[in-house]
Amino acid sequence: MPRARTRRPARRLPRAPWRTPGTLRRSLIALVLVPVLGLVGLMAYAVDEQARRAAVATAAADDVEAAVTLDSPRAAVAREVVPVLGQAVLDDPRTATAVGVDERSVTTLSSLARPTLSGQATAVQADTDDAVEEALGNRAAEPVAARTAATVARLRADARGGDLNAVFAGYQDVTDELATRVSSLLQAARAQGLDEQGTRAIADLQLVSRASALAGVEVPLYFAATAGDGPDRVANRDAFLQAWGGFRAASSDVLTQGSPVLAAGWRVAVNSTAARAVEEPLQAGARRDSTASLESFVGLAAANTGRDTVLRQVVEQTGEHALRLARAPVDGAWTTLWVLVAACTVIVLGTLGAALLLRRWIALPLSRLADQARAVSDGELVDVDEGGPVEVRTVARGLAAAVDNLRRVRDQAQAVADGALDADVVTRPVHGPLGEVVHASVRQMVTALQERERLQAVLAHQASHDALTELPNRAQASELIDAAMHRMARHDGRVGLLFVDLDHFKAVNDTHGHAAGDELLRVVSARMAGCLRGGDVVARLGGDEFVVVVEQVEDESGLVDLGTRLIDAVCATVELSGRHAGVRVRVGASVGVAVSPVGGCSAERLLREADAAAYRAKAAGRGTVEVFDDALRRDIAHRTDLEHALRAGLEDGELVLHYQPVLDLRTDSVRSVEALVRWDRPDTGLLHPDAFIPVAEASDLVCDLGRWALSTAAAQLAAWDTEGGDLAGITAAVNVSGRHLAQPRLLGDVAVACAGAGIAPDRLTIEITETVLVDEPTAREHLRALRALGVRVALDDFGTGYTSIGQLSRLPVDTLKIDRSFVASRDQAHADLVRLVIGAAHSFSLGVVAEGVEEDGQLLALRDAHCDAAQGYLLGRPRSAAELSALATAARG
Repeated sequence: MPRARTRRPARRLPRAPWRTPGTLRRSLIALVLVPVLGLVGLMAYAVDEQARRAAVATAAADDVEAAVTLDSPRAAVAREVVPVLGQAVLDDPRTATAVGVDERSVTTLSSLARPTLSGQATAVQADTDDAVEEALGNRAAEPVAARTAATVARLRADARGGDLNAVFAGYQDVTDELATRVSSLLQAARAQGLDEQGTRAIADLQLVSRASALAGVEVPLYFAATAGDGPDRVANRDAFLQAWGGFRAASSDVLTQGSPVLAAGWRVAVNSTAARAVEEPLQAGARRDSTASLESFVGLAAANTGRDTVLRQVVEQTGEHALRLARAPVDGAWTTLWVLVAACTVIVLGTLGAALLLRRWIALPLSRLADQARAVSDGELVDVDEGGPVEVRTVARGLAAAVDNLRRVRDQAQAVADGALDADVVTRPVHGPLGEVVHASVRQMVTALQERERLQAVLAHQASHDALTELPNRAQASELIDAAMHRMARHDGRVGLLFVDLDHFKAVNDTHGHAAGDELLRVVSARMAGCLRGGDVVARLGGDEFVVVVEQVEDESGLVDLGTRLIDAVCATVELSGRHAGVRVRVGASVGVAVSPVGGCSAERLLREADAAAYRAKAAGRGTVEVFDDALRRDIAHRTDLEHALRAGLEDGELVLHYQPVLDLRTDSVRSVEALVRWDRPDTGLLHPDAFIPVAEASDLVCDLGRWALSTAAAQLAAWDTEGGDLAGITAAVNVSGRHLAQPRLLGDVAVACAGAGIAPDRLTIEITETVLVDEPTAREHLRALRALGVRVALDDFGTGYTSIGQLSRLPVDTLKIDRSFVASRDQAHADLVRLVIGAAHSFSLGVVAEGVEEDGQLLALRDAHCDAAQGYLLGRPRSAAELSALATAARG
């Protein structure tokens, strides 16, 4: 025994652990952004650092600039003291005594020194104002400068007629405040953390600024110490000596601690003529305590201005140098910052350029390949570009090969879909192992489709043709009639229809069996087809009914001739074969002819008209041809009106049920009734079923009627159960048409009727005729389903149809109802047949009900034959439910 092949699982490439899902574009973006973000971070750090350095350098430079700016008004205020006070004394000699000066000496000197002091005071005050104005323009120096301006203005005013000692002290306070502020600004600048050169330059500025400040207060203190014999002379001399000594110490610090350049400049300044002119009188005053003359004060004040100018030049040069060095880090920081920005920009641009090159060389081909792969996965078989690195080209070639194979598979599938199963593309194999499997699958599919097409053709033929005669069936006949109508409507032609109804066919079936009847139908069908011209069609509607469709009809005469030929062909003797070999049988035919009007009509209408003509032919004695005419048209119109009225009557409650009792011959009790429909039509009266049931059976109206009858009968059984009495618990039989039985809905109709009334399904009996079992293919299946539900089934009018006694065991029924014609017959053969049917039915466990019992003798014969039940006028006429209830009540009384 061959071993079954096992399917090997598809090999999957191992996945690198470092790989993560994502697009190449994201990866490239990450590859570019990581270094770029790193560079941006470093650049931000560098910018912050350089900005910090620039801020430190800027703060130091601002402090130096403010110090240099404030040192200028300090020096100017110090120079202003002697000229202003001297001018005040000369202007008012009486004030001289306040500072210890003799008034007479002042008066004597006034005419000689006034022009000199006045000129000095004006020049010095102008210098002070200019220096203060410049200081007000500096943000750091502005508060002190503003106070200085206000204080100096007040002191100048106080010097004219005020307390000169207080004025002098005020000037000293101003110079002290300015010197202190200059010192604090330089100390703050030095503490900013500048480089070594900047720190050294600020230290030089501190040294020279301190020395210059002490030099500025020497002359005013000397003036205060030597001007006269006032009460503060001792204190003033101490202050002068302190300033004189302080200046020399500060000057020594400048020469020893300052930079070489500063020391050289300072040495030149202190040795200048103007400086020596001041130094000699101050030195002499420091050595001995004496009173100086006013004339010497005037000359000393002029010399002090010259010395101060020389010293201020050194201070300003040192300040400018310190300011330049303080600002140098700012420029350096910005230069470094721009270099960093330029370098980072170059690196970022280089990275972006490399990323663009990488994208062009790798990412674009891969992205294009991904788009093409995505399109392929979406079902688009696009052309695959083979570009980029070797690895990308390898993948692209693989995808291109897959697309080529898919195109072949698509072409093969398209050929199969188009029905071109023998096309060359279907036979062309697909490359590779997978292609072999796919091609084999396609070949199997093609084979299956070919077999399916063959089976579909067979099934379509079976669905549209009669299995016995191979002629078109009823459904196909309707389509053929409609198609002929459409063709003739285009040419103003007419379609003829011959309805052929076989005569005496039932006798052949009853006598020789269904096999003989089937053979007879096949022979007759072939004969009728042989009578037709090309284009005409014969179809079997069912049972022994046929139609012939004829196109291009000129008038009815040609159709009558054809009908006559059909009758002659059918009436010819048929010799049977098989079991009945040698037996000769013969049947006849009645033919109805109908012709469509110009412009056509529906197939249903034409069939109805031909059927009506055939019915009249059969009624006229059989074996004749009848043409549909106005009389038949009126009859059809009457039937149509009757159908509409019946439908309306059903909706309006005009239909009622009458119930005929069925007597149980074994107990002589009524255990069942048959529900018979009646139409209480207004203006007409009560109509029996023969007057309207044939019309209802021609449409689905009979189904609605049957549904109503089932529900009404079930409800009546429930009502009798509620009333009690002899009718409680009885069963009811309801007649169901073949059309209703053929519908699957019948099962639901019965179930709904029983459930709605609240009765068991076995309380209902469904009555059908023998022709239903022959004409409706689904009848047996639906009957079995009804019996499985619990409903009983009775075969009505047994003996008048196609059912033989031998078929009883295969019938899905519970009861046989013997037709009234056999019960009423006085022929002994019929009586023997009744006994035979009863015995056969009992042999197959079937109940038997005899219909149409109207005489006592008939009832006695049925009892002798052991018939189960009987019904007829002798036992009870059909009555309304109320009448039957009243009758049962009276009988019980």
